[in-house]
Amino acid sequence: MRAIDAKILEELEMLYGDKDCFASLQDWFGTAETYWAYLERLFMVADYAKKHNPSAAEEITTYSKRIVELFRQTKKYASGWNSKHKEKRRLSTEDYAGATDESWDTLDKWTVTQEKLRQEILDFIKLLYSITSKM
Repeated sequence: MRAIDAKILEELEMLYGDKDCFASLQDWFGTAETYWAYLERLFMVADYAKKHNPSAAEEITTYSKRIVELFRQTKKYASGWNSKHKEKRRLSTEDYAGATDESWDTLDKWTVTQEKLRQEILDFIKLLYSITSKM
């Protein structure tokens, strides 16, 4: 494993190991680009691992696709909530009381996909560690 790959995986594992690694709903859009930049770093390590261990390429590609899909879903659900509750620094009690069942479902889906995304990233990091440690 290249030292830079090990460093990237270590940093990402520390980041995503924290259950509160994602921003709150109101701040999610401001940090979505940062999250994507982190994922691009992870995908760089994955590409290196695929090149040097072709037998793992399919599994790496499958993880990458799931992570991208979960990222998109998380962003979509956050967008659905924000479009109905204009982005505010703080939501009031009235904002929450006026939310429809549909918007609450969207908020629940956002929370679930965000956690699935976090866990998928951690699992992917473990896989990459195991693959790159054999190189």
